[in-house]
Amino acid sequence: MSANGDQGPEDDAADGPDAARAAGVEEAGNGVVRGHAILAKLAWAMRSEPGDVRPHNEDFAGVYAPTIPDDAWDRGPLFVVCDGLGGHAAGEVASRVGVTSVLEAWSSGTPGPPHSALRSALRSANVAVFDAALERGKRGMATTCTALTLAGREAIVAHVGDSRCYLARRDTVTQLTSDHSRVGEMLRAGLLTPEQAATHPSRSMITRTVGSDPSVQVDLVRQETEAGDTFVLCSDGLWDVVARHEIGEVAAGIGTPAVPTVTDAADRLIEMALERGTADNVTVLVVRVTTDRPVPAAGARRGLLRRVRR
Repeated sequence: MSANGDQGPEDDAADGPDAARAAGVEEAGNGVVRGHAILAKLAWAMRSEPGDVRPHNEDFAGVYAPTIPDDAWDRGPLFVVCDGLGGHAAGEVASRVGVTSVLEAWSSGTPGPPHSALRSALRSANVAVFDAALERGKRGMATTCTALTLAGREAIVAHVGDSRCYLARRDTVTQLTSDHSRVGEMLRAGLLTPEQAATHPSRSMITRTVGSDPSVQVDLVRQETEAGDTFVLCSDGLWDVVARHEIGEVAAGIGTPAVPTVTDAADRLIEMALERGTADNVTVLVVRVTTDRPVPAAGARRGLLRRVRR
């Protein structure tokens, strides 16, 4: 899969800047990004919208998830959300470079242990964004980056910034990532309550980004998976106006008449944010695990381990 969400044969065509140019429509930054697929052991859907307040979309999202049976995969699927900083042109470039660089680093070369490969992919993206920010007109640009892979019966999340990853499991929803923001730091230090943090004027002040410095510290979170787990990756355009429990309710409804598919879940979350007048671009990537079996298949994982040991 390419960074702008190219899809399998049963999927709708992806929207995005290239489609906008072909139709003679003026681009809105990274435009509208859409994609989805149903695979043997998981289903995913993503949608990114400029929103009604900002004229350009500085978010971007991408997926690496081959449609061939996963016993032929040499590495797990990868799902990435980036929210660019630096204003129109710079912000949209930063998020696109971030997603593209993470996917390229992940899908190329010899596979390694998933957690170290994921951290390395975000560090590669950091170098790419930092170098691109040296160009005239792009100085100071950077991006958040939240990426999720499935490795056997484990989910691994790599994270920089304040885009989030939630896990919805049965009737509970957990925020797996910690915001790298001024308010996030104050919350962890016990200086704010969650209620105060939700409305604090400094909640959008980011303290760690991809591309702002030559090196970056990447947080890693590891979580065992179960059939029915739903992961929601999103930019602050969603979580700033849609509460955690509401995200969990939509995720829990997947497979019911109200939310038949993961695509319906992504659409519902986006529409909730737009209806509430989100002041930012809004991006959602929903990943649902549909099996207790390992992803990729055990055979592919054994092949990976043999190559690593050589």
